Amino acid sequence: MTDKTMKNALRMVLQLLINAIIVLLLIQAFTFAYNFFYKVFTDKSVNPASQTEIAFVVEPDSSTIEIIDNLVDAGLVSDKYVMIAKVYLSSYHGKMMPGTYMLSPSMTQEEIMKTITGSMNEEE
Repeated sequence: MTDKTMKNALRMVLQLLINAIIVLLLIQAFTFAYNFFYKVFTDKSVNPASQTEIAFVVEPDSSTIEIIDNLVDAGLVSDKYVMIAKVYLSSYHGKMMPGTYMLSPSMTQEEIMKTITGSMNEEE
């Protein structure tokens, strides 16, 4: 083999490796996006079997992010970023009312949002 043939073979192998890495990165990105949005558009609770109730306080002038951080800290929501996306994509954004609410880890994210926005009372 000549040097030119060897360089061409090495270049082809390198291009193949780069293409394989790009494909694997794309697969990882699509898998991450699918899993994230699956969690955003499904409604699950942290612990469906839980019987405990937690007094959750929404302070006046709390931002949506602060409220969600407090929900995560209280063990009522498992993924901060999923909940942020869920709130911003829903009709609940900007409607969270200050007060003390009795919430449970068995409540779904939708039930929690309905409760702290006062939407739960409107349906009844």
